[in-house]
Amino acid sequence: MKRILASALFMFLFTGFVSAQIYIYNSGKITDSTRTLKKDDKSYTVQKNNKLSSVKNNKFDMSKLVFGGDLGFQFSDYTAINISPQVGYAFSKYMTAGVGVGYSYFKDKYYEGIYRYNEKSSYASFNLYADFYPVKFIVLSAQPQISRMWHSIDHPNGKYKESDFIPSFLIGGGIHFNGANFRLMYDVVQNKNSPYGNSIFYNVGYSFSINF
Repeated sequence: MKRILASALFMFLFTGFVSAQIYIYNSGKITDSTRTLKKDDKSYTVQKNNKLSSVKNNKFDMSKLVFGGDLGFQFSDYTAINISPQVGYAFSKYMTAGVGVGYSYFKDKYYEGIYRYNEKSSYASFNLYADFYPVKFIVLSAQPQISRMWHSIDHPNGKYKESDFIPSFLIGGGIHFNGANFRLMYDVVQNKNSPYGNSIFYNVGYSFSINF
């Protein structure tokens, strides 16, 4: 009985081993795993091309990186400086998304009666953004942002200071032409210390890509 069981087990393993080693290729050749498949065999070519195509499609494409942001200056009794670079990735011709940082500075001089006030505000910010291009020349934008604010007012009775984290969420849209975005934007959070105020504002941004 033991011999019968041993013989049956040996035949099962041997059959499984042999069947596991036999290969039939598209060219019609039959071989085992000890033979090296020639590169001109069709099955080898198809498998190789599929593998290369898969690797290529999954590879990060540096040429799809998009650089841009906002840049603005104004100097007078009211001073405004805004530097907000961004970097994103063009996931398709309809959508670009990425991250950005920014610094904004505002300074205002004004009078109340005979008294002069000097007000200053600075914001260091971090944002995420997404731009959508549903049709040619049209851009729709969304940008959640968190800013660190430093605010001070010099007045006749001394100096007032405060600092805080200010949330913002900008939405809007406009015209996209030759890498420039001309948009109307609005901060839906409406924090009283928002750097974007409490009304719709005009924004000009830019974007460009580099062929690596």
